[in-house]
Amino acid sequence: MDQERNPLLRMLAIAGVLAALGGGAWYLLDRPPTRPVPPPAVPQAVEPATTPQAAQYPVEAIEQALAPQPGDPLPDLFGSDGYVLDALNALFAHPQLAQWLVPEHLIARFVAFVDAAPNRKVSMNLWPAKPVSGKFFVQEQDARSVIGAANSARYDAHVAALTGVDTAAAVALYLRLYPLMQQAYRELGYPQGHFNDRFVVVLDHLIAAPEPPAPVAVALNDKGTWEYVDGELEAASAGQKFLMRMGTQHEAAVKAKLREFRTALAGAGKRGQSAFPPRESAASGSGNAL
Repeated sequence: MDQERNPLLRMLAIAGVLAALGGGAWYLLDRPPTRPVPPPAVPQAVEPATTPQAAQYPVEAIEQALAPQPGDPLPDLFGSDGYVLDALNALFAHPQLAQWLVPEHLIARFVAFVDAAPNRKVSMNLWPAKPVSGKFFVQEQDARSVIGAANSARYDAHVAALTGVDTAAAVALYLRLYPLMQQAYRELGYPQGHFNDRFVVVLDHLIAAPEPPAPVAVALNDKGTWEYVDGELEAASAGQKFLMRMGTQHEAAVKAKLREFRTALAGAGKRGQSAFPPRESAASGSGNAL
């Protein structure tokens, strides 16, 4: 796909370069009066559709069911971060939320992250949230390395915030922000696509993640990063591994909330073929170990 047609990927690529140079350069990402001159092209593997695609899960069906109230006019996508942060703070009412999120290009990051979640790897430049604090905890048991029971505690606050949010309110916010997500999705490289369709597919994929019982054996690879000893677990997608590394109880709790979202976002659409093959989209990249 022509890089000129993909301003969001150019923006996120620039973000990754500036992040590598140092956090002080992030202010350069504020949107200028005109869009920035594109950097060298990023290889694309997406073939844009030539005819419009009908939505399998139209958001209009969800809106009719919920009868949302008119809200304030949405800001421009490239200047929406403050608006989105305020809305998320009102939804979650959690004092640490702002510390967890990457505050630049939130909609673009969220859309790109969702789209890439079924891939084997997702570049950290696309994460809408920062990695959890603390180190991955491994201990020795029966002459093998296993994920330590204390590792799941790193995710306690995040899981509690997500599972405690009111699903109806979250869906209402999703509908309010959906025009921005749809714009971001099409500029990501799917000009005829519908983000809600993709989101439902990805939710199904995440809900199908393995739930390995503890203790889970791991081993260091030749790159010095931890891998699952079980080949099936190691072959899981990046998105499924995000769930698995939380621990079985947290994974089950998050999946329960994802099922609620999935039911709401599917609206009046049919379930259909939810297990679409993962695609190595323009949002995929390196950056994930176990």
